[in-house]
Amino acid sequence: MKVNVEFLSSEPLNNVITCMRYEMDKVLFFGYEDKIERMQKVTESFLKKYCGVRETEFVALPEGDFDGIRRAIRMTVTREAIRGHRMYFDITGGDSLILVAFGQLSTEFMASMHMFDVTENRLIEFNHGPIHLLSADAEQRTEQYNLDHFIEMQGGVINYRLQKNIKKDEDSEFGHDIDAIFDVAKKEWEVWNPFSEFLRTSMVPDENLRVVRKTEKVKAMLSSSGGRLRKIERFSEIIDRLAEKGVLKEVEHNDEIFRFRFKNREIKDCIWESGSILEMNVYGKEKAVSDDCRVGVHLDWDGVIHQKGFSDVINEVDVLSLKGNIVTFISCKSGKMDSKQTLHALYELDTVANRFGGKYARKVLVSAQRLSRNYLERAREMGIEVRWE
Repeated sequence: MKVNVEFLSSEPLNNVITCMRYEMDKVLFFGYEDKIERMQKVTESFLKKYCGVRETEFVALPEGDFDGIRRAIRMTVTREAIRGHRMYFDITGGDSLILVAFGQLSTEFMASMHMFDVTENRLIEFNHGPIHLLSADAEQRTEQYNLDHFIEMQGGVINYRLQKNIKKDEDSEFGHDIDAIFDVAKKEWEVWNPFSEFLRTSMVPDENLRVVRKTEKVKAMLSSSGGRLRKIERFSEIIDRLAEKGVLKEVEHNDEIFRFRFKNREIKDCIWESGSILEMNVYGKEKAVSDDCRVGVHLDWDGVIHQKGFSDVINEVDVLSLKGNIVTFISCKSGKMDSKQTLHALYELDTVANRFGGKYARKVLVSAQRLSRNYLERAREMGIEVRWE
């Protein structure tokens, strides 16, 4: 039996990364009692469900007592050696006292020692002489892991019931239409959100996706809307540019009548929901360079999607992507944010990424409006990358 001997980390990925990449029969975890209580269930479940590990064992160690730590590890490892099991000491993450004990005992038992560079996705081995190396003994696993696996690793789950239709995988034609709408929106960020809101609240189409209004009525509604888009001339310019891109059809506006038809229901929904066009554009770019990518992802905190009558704690991530072992959380903001909204966006992104991505997660805020120096500095302190579109 091949046994991976490792200390239990607070970072879930550290606990499973070796078994995600190499076939192991058993994982023997050493850690402190409070950490075992928090990490055992989700770690054990992931290893058995997705990594083919047949057996896991968690051994509690006396915190701060090096002699006691070494004694407990030696006793357990001796038992495994007597059983004829081949052991590989894994030092990926962990406490410094346990690390020292692992170093001493791996030499004593002539067992190989290794660590996994999570960011670079590579195994690093430390050879103490004529011993068996993990890379030589264990077969590499070929299973491809996706975002569902990485979120479940953190004890959460993606709730697909809440995902909107326009944020499901798009066909190539819809992708071209998204690019076309974005070309218009990025030149109109100042008024794009008010434009979308006005369409959604005042220009509701019929069952054939046609909108027909008297021009005077449109003028009056724009004037009383209270938003930054109050003049029909500016509104008409945006409509005409969307028509040139082919996403609005049958466009006509004069002193008497204002009419147009949405190309399809997906286009209508995308234009209606003001932030969607930035999210979909970022999603398209991220998808091209990722192993897995999703848009409009709803994350359930406790990993259990309850039926009606129960309350789930949910956070929506605008764009979520996976490259190698690194999950990137992206928040998209197309409107102008005041100081309170800016801070909320930063703290929300930081909280969600820490909860569902751990220390290896990337955090990115994509904004249509430039942030002031103070907020850029705050983002940098929180490890958040800021980009403008």
